[in-house]
Amino acid sequence: MDEPVIYFREVYKKFSRGEQHATLRDFIPAMAARLLRKRDETSLQGQEFWAVKDLSFALKRGDSMGIIGPNGSGKSTTLKLLSGILRPDRGTYGVRGRLSALIEVGAGFHPDLTGRENVFLNGSILGMTRKEVAAKFNDIIEIAGVQEFIDTPVKRYSSGMAVRLGFAVAAFVEPEVLLVDEVLAVGDMEFRSRCHARMEQMRKNGVTMILVSHNLNEVRNLCQQTISLFKGEKIIEGPTQKVLEKYYQLISDKIRVEKEREAATSRAERPKTNLSITSAHFMDEDGQPCETFMTGRPMTLRINYTALSPIPNPQIRAEMMWAGESFLATVFNSRHDDIDFGTLQGSGTIDLKVHRMLVEPNVYVMRITISDGQGGIYDILPRVRFVMSEELPVPGVYALEHDWTQAAERNAETPSPQAADAAA
Repeated sequence: MDEPVIYFREVYKKFSRGEQHATLRDFIPAMAARLLRKRDETSLQGQEFWAVKDLSFALKRGDSMGIIGPNGSGKSTTLKLLSGILRPDRGTYGVRGRLSALIEVGAGFHPDLTGRENVFLNGSILGMTRKEVAAKFNDIIEIAGVQEFIDTPVKRYSSGMAVRLGFAVAAFVEPEVLLVDEVLAVGDMEFRSRCHARMEQMRKNGVTMILVSHNLNEVRNLCQQTISLFKGEKIIEGPTQKVLEKYYQLISDKIRVEKEREAATSRAERPKTNLSITSAHFMDEDGQPCETFMTGRPMTLRINYTALSPIPNPQIRAEMMWAGESFLATVFNSRHDDIDFGTLQGSGTIDLKVHRMLVEPNVYVMRITISDGQGGIYDILPRVRFVMSEELPVPGVYALEHDWTQAAERNAETPSPQAADAAA
């Protein structure tokens, strides 16, 4: 039986909220009290909280696992424990094989050195010889996309350029174990595509991989299994597709519970105008309120408004974004669609109907803006959330409806039916 390459066994890690000691006078009494206090690794005291609590999992060679969950659920802490940045309060863990951890990549770059010099320095830190770095140098700068700036000091780089270069170096260490924390959230779509291709190649070559990401489509495509964390505890574990389906349902339930509370808070915080959004919700194909939709099915966004005075032809913009990253997926704009709502007065509804939702399964938000079309804004509803789950496969970020046709080329030596009739 194969030994696990990565294992976590009943691991606990706690932190303390707001623990700061700005002076030696504060630090010494705090340390003395901590040393004299009877150590209890299974309980919390004062402002302490569990970042990771009783977490266990194991991966064999070549396995790939995703870790998902809301912010503060313990995802990054888990990777920092595995990489040796942090030590657990209780439990055991281990990693067998050459490890590459893409956690805060680029943080070790020297700002006064050029990109080229930092590639060799970072490669050395990660365990590569100068000869190995030189052999892979062209591939590194190609995947980073910084060819024309490679001899420029890194302090002149944008934060995204530095992270891309850091990822490229770490991705070519040829590790046996790869830990990735939200690296794919940085950069444009071209860079994301190159990252995805490189990680897919590494996975096929037998690299054991753990990916932490809010991008559920990346988790779906790269990971065989997934665990979902909440406040440091594992709540779901299993094959990725099954875990994502359950995760969508949990998010949907959370949306339903919080919807009224958020709506009330949002209404209280928004200034009063002559035209305001009183509420907004989604409906399924039967016109019933819904928070979870299946890919390929229709969806309607209903916007309820109140106009205190006549408002001629307002413009409505609905921005659809990934909830985890605020990445803009698409925009619905009544002005671009040349829609005239006429003059609004009193209370009413406006429906945005999408005939087929052909976007990747994920958690989304709609940001709704009503304006006068001249730069003036009547009202904004910052976020109305919904969940897309998979029924019709969407292999990328979105799918386009299409057809295939085929036309057979006629063999020149084979007479057409009309020619055959004439010959007869």
